Amino acid sequence: MLSFSELNYLAIVLATIAKFMVGGLWFSKMLFGNAWLAEVGLKEEDLGSPLNALLIAVGTCLLVVFSMAILFQIMALDLRTTLAVTVIMALGVTSAQMGLSFAFEDRSLKLFLIYATQCVTEFVIVALILNLM
Repeated sequence: MLSFSELNYLAIVLATIAKFMVGGLWFSKMLFGNAWLAEVGLKEEDLGSPLNALLIAVGTCLLVVFSMAILFQIMALDLRTTLAVTVIMALGVTSAQMGLSFAFEDRSLKLFLIYATQCVTEFVIVALILNLM
């Protein structure tokens, strides 16, 4: 049963920060930033000020993490099952839905894989934080 008072809000905040940081790292030059820019046809100077994007990113990270926290509380699963459900959500729901858009927009498999692996990585990290705290 859902009880907002039983949610671990510290874990939600930390998982939100972690998700945001993984996304930043994912699209940095250290990982997939250059490949992502090439796949979307942009140059670094085309991006402009990131303030709006960063604010939206923090808000959407919080929404995803809060939603996952609620789902995990309702399901009350052990860690192993939670991780399995998390990977299914990331691959079978989020990434598969994104893949539909990619197919009709004629986007590359490489770009899809950048986003899909980001999704799986972030979801697993969020699940670990929410379940281990």
